Amino acid sequence: MSSLTYRRARASFLDLSYGLSKALVLFVAIVAVIFLVIGLIVALFQDGGDGSESIWENSQYATRYFPLSMGIMITAAYLPVAVASGVTRRSFGWAGSAIVVAMAGVMAVLEAGGYLVEYGLYRAVDETPTFTTPHLFDHGYQFWLIVPEVWIVVAANVAGGWLIGSAYYRYGWLGPTLALPLLLLPLLAVEAIMSVGWAGAAMDDLGVERLPVGLAIAAAIAVLALTLAGIQRFIRTIDLRPQKA
Repeated sequence: MSSLTYRRARASFLDLSYGLSKALVLFVAIVAVIFLVIGLIVALFQDGGDGSESIWENSQYATRYFPLSMGIMITAAYLPVAVASGVTRRSFGWAGSAIVVAMAGVMAVLEAGGYLVEYGLYRAVDETPTFTTPHLFDHGYQFWLIVPEVWIVVAANVAGGWLIGSAYYRYGWLGPTLALPLLLLPLLAVEAIMSVGWAGAAMDDLGVERLPVGLAIAAAIAVLALTLAGIQRFIRTIDLRPQKA
């Protein structure tokens, strides 16, 4: 990447960050408050037993699919502004990829913090949170496994949303709607390789064993990197739509 491309990408990244940050901060606050309050109530009023289902685990769906919806908006909302400001599509592609990684990082920190707090609350009343879907981790304090799991899976969801939104922006509604299962394949591939969440549960039902953790993470990162590279190439072929009055 040349210095000029880097400067343009950085400017576009800052613009994207500013535009998405308010919604992201509000989302993080809402999720944190709702799930931690519910977890606190459950922890305080447990009668005891061998274990209790994790409340915070359910936040994994919110922290995947809300960022996915934000990814859908990246091209339609920000590409015309970037190009009009002198940013090349190549630089915008790099900026979008950086946003995918950064947004997933925020969700990873949020999830890891939530699991840790929930684990402490449950242990305070002699309970241990149990999980209903497969994860790379077994306990809420294992942040060294929680962070990469959430980071990679959320990044795949944001990238998937970016790909879907870009396809709709370029081709209209009919073609991408018919091709939606194909557009979801990179996202589904990452979740299947990681064997976590609902994808992991489905693979367990099918009797498919998870890859070793290190290999699963490396393979998922490789698929994610190829997805982002493909989106960057795709972005360079998109013509801007005329703005309606």
